[in-house]
Amino acid sequence: MKILTKLILILLLTSIFLLTVIYTAVQWSFDRGMLDYVNKRELASLQLLSKNLARYYQQEKDWSPLIKTNKSRRPPPRKHDLLAPPQNQLEKFGPSRTWHQIVKFSDNGIELPADVAQYLRENGEPKSKNRKPPRFSGPPHQPKPRTKQQKPPPPSDRLQHPSLLNAQKEILIGKFHKDFSLQSIQLNGIVIGYLALPPKTKLTDAFDLAFLAKTKADLFYIVLVLFLVIIIIAVPISNHFVMPIKYLEKAMRALNSGDFKANINVRGNDELASLSLNFNDLAKTLEQNENSRNTWLANISHELRTPIAIIKGEIEAIQDGIRALDFDSLSSLNDEVNHLHKLVNDLSTLSNAEIGAMRYQKSSLSLSEIVKLNVIRHNHQACDLDITLHQNIANSELKIFADKTRINQLIDNLINNSLKYTQAPGAIYLSLTKQSSQAVLIISDTLPGVSDDALPKLFEHLYRVESSRNRKTGGSGLGLALCKKIMSAHQGTIEALHSEHGGLQIRCTFPLLN
Repeated sequence: MKILTKLILILLLTSIFLLTVIYTAVQWSFDRGMLDYVNKRELASLQLLSKNLARYYQQEKDWSPLIKTNKSRRPPPRKHDLLAPPQNQLEKFGPSRTWHQIVKFSDNGIELPADVAQYLRENGEPKSKNRKPPRFSGPPHQPKPRTKQQKPPPPSDRLQHPSLLNAQKEILIGKFHKDFSLQSIQLNGIVIGYLALPPKTKLTDAFDLAFLAKTKADLFYIVLVLFLVIIIIAVPISNHFVMPIKYLEKAMRALNSGDFKANINVRGNDELASLSLNFNDLAKTLEQNENSRNTWLANISHELRTPIAIIKGEIEAIQDGIRALDFDSLSSLNDEVNHLHKLVNDLSTLSNAEIGAMRYQKSSLSLSEIVKLNVIRHNHQACDLDITLHQNIANSELKIFADKTRINQLIDNLINNSLKYTQAPGAIYLSLTKQSSQAVLIISDTLPGVSDDALPKLFEHLYRVESSRNRKTGGSGLGLALCKKIMSAHQGTIEALHSEHGGLQIRCTFPLLN
């Protein structure tokens, strides 16, 4: 599966999960909120009953008559019933119905008929506050028999039975639990009792259920539209993130096929841009390594072909009788064989250093003693070439952890390099000093010098400065490259600089033992 497909699927699956969680949470929250709203609405519908009960309490000064009435299952024998609503509201339920016939007290609580409960929910408290309850005289009128039997209202239209509590929240009529909603009954700002209404645990009203269903449907369509918008946005965003990877893949295929010119146009500064920059650097490095390898093979072929061609030519001349087989011809052949042998040895040593196969047996050495012995060993050769060796070696013992054979090889190569290229009469200056925690060995000579462009290339394989180095005066061009490998194996550094005496200066630094 491609990265683009994976990225789109991840975004879509994540979006589906989040939208599902949001939809479920909003739906649950709305259901709870709707249920709370219905309970508060039912509780608010008891305000008129609360006011009428307050008037009753004002007349009786106590709840006892109401409690007795509840036990005897008879309406209170009072002429002025303050539980009755205003006459204009009572007429809503029929002119022949009295409040005693409307409000029923039972063990379950204060029961209201369905039409009264619906009217209270719709109208609530009457607008006129100065209206006094009507006075009733005579026995209550019996309702006229209805010719057509009415069906009981559905459960969704019935108001739950409220219970009556005193000011101390003790049960007077009905039942009470801690989860009941309370509507206070106040008289002149003092709480004289409570109406308790059991909360609904689910919606039963048809209007509420229809409103809830419509809201859920609207929420579902909103979530569906959001999901479609996410799909429209996810595809171009995923493609935007995948395009740099596609460019990188294309460039990598070109590089793998040998096209080292492959390059990526870097945009931005994120991780993919950094990866593209590293790829471009890798392509340049591989191109340089390929050029170096080709140059190395060409130089090796040239260096090996030259002595072999000379040896072959001299042997053919001897065979043809052009040159006599004497001591001079044998000496010439021996020189070419020695040069070829040294070149092969240097190549072998340098190859071992490249692959890490050169062995080092390190121990604590006195660098001062090694430098002094090498100066003494090369004094005779320097005198023959009319070159003077000058030395400035620190008096203190400079101890390093190194391989004695390789350090002698290093110093021998550096001194021989100066002896081969310094013009006679000339001079070579050696100095060994201590700087901080390092030992610094400097070998500098007199003319000829080296150009600025040639300085960093002196440690490359088979490199020669054309104006001063050739096969007769110079070597194979591997000596300084080998010196760099030896210094690297000893955690030291080596660099080529311009000498203050007009020639070349080689500076080597060694870490000292504590």
